[in-house]
Amino acid sequence: MKTILLSAALMLPAAALACPGSKGDVADTTDNSEAVAADADADATKCAKKAEYVGSACSYSTGMMAQRVHADGKAVTFTAQLTPNGSKLDSQVAAPFLANGEYYVIANEVVDQLDPAKELSFEGKALEVDGVKYFLVTEFKATNS
Repeated sequence: MKTILLSAALMLPAAALACPGSKGDVADTTDNSEAVAADADADATKCAKKAEYVGSACSYSTGMMAQRVHADGKAVTFTAQLTPNGSKLDSQVAAPFLANGEYYVIANEVVDQLDPAKELSFEGKALEVDGVKYFLVTEFKATNS
């Protein structure tokens, strides 16, 4: 019985990291759309699925921080081109990008869909926790520049 419980305890975290497959994205063939915000299925309070965005950070901590910022953060909008974040946060929250040199962008399902090489208009929520300013992207769109 102890072996079964131990095996289950060891397997459960691995199952939590597994991500479901795509629902079959359909490409937009119209040229006049300016990369409309996030896919309707993207949940801003859930951790990103791209491994390069999560890295060695904790997906659970990232999801919990996303939920906290969503619940307690203040609405923020700005335009920026994201820069890669080369430092690992003590909170174990995955924040692969910096916005405007001050906000650590939480790796969520919305961030999975954006192109960090482009200047984008962002909407979301910001919250400072233990001296770190987190930003939760809830919507983005391409700028006209």
